[in-house]
Amino acid sequence: MTLTRIGSAFRSFKHNECYVFVDDKYVVLNYAPGAKKHEILKGPLHIVAGFAMLARTPFEHGIDCAFETQHNEAFIFSGNHCALITYGPIVPHHQHHPARILSCPKKIATMFTCLHGTVFEHGIDAAIRTLDKRVLLFKGNAYALMDYHSNRVLANHYIRTGFKTLVGTVFENGIDAAFKSDKKDEAYIFKNQYYACINIDQGHPIGPILLAY
Repeated sequence: MTLTRIGSAFRSFKHNECYVFVDDKYVVLNYAPGAKKHEILKGPLHIVAGFAMLARTPFEHGIDCAFETQHNEAFIFSGNHCALITYGPIVPHHQHHPARILSCPKKIATMFTCLHGTVFEHGIDAAIRTLDKRVLLFKGNAYALMDYHSNRVLANHYIRTGFKTLVGTVFENGIDAAFKSDKKDEAYIFKNQYYACINIDQGHPIGPILLAY
């Protein structure tokens, strides 16, 4: 069986639902506790079918990393570029489509000057929003805690240092994708064909669990 690496994911505007991106396609997935984790609610669809504003941008053919902020907004990343978008339910007869670009695509180090000179300015593998306007950024075996509002890096560590319970797992040397759950302090992380549910406050994982079986 061919296993596909998940590129990125971020939480939907609906409870217990998320967007999952693989190459130039995406699905809407139900991740509710006790639900079938392979329950696809929508898709696969081409990225531009659901996010038409991303046509002819670096994100048309794939999104490497993403994290939602508030008010149905999200930062998305592809290579060394990033953009801020808004997404949400379609309002009938509304003159504007709910999904649109709020901040035009630009270099990561331009959007977040605090990442200039770090491994993150060339691309980010995964991200998890934590408290308020803080986000965990992952690249290879390293991660950083960034305040995206004040544009400051608050901490910089190796995964094995900050998430000791991931030592000895497939996640120790890198995370392909991640998203914050609707449940407080809980996030899902992905690597190759595995995923795990972790407590982002303590780093305690529930898993790893095989994605395909």
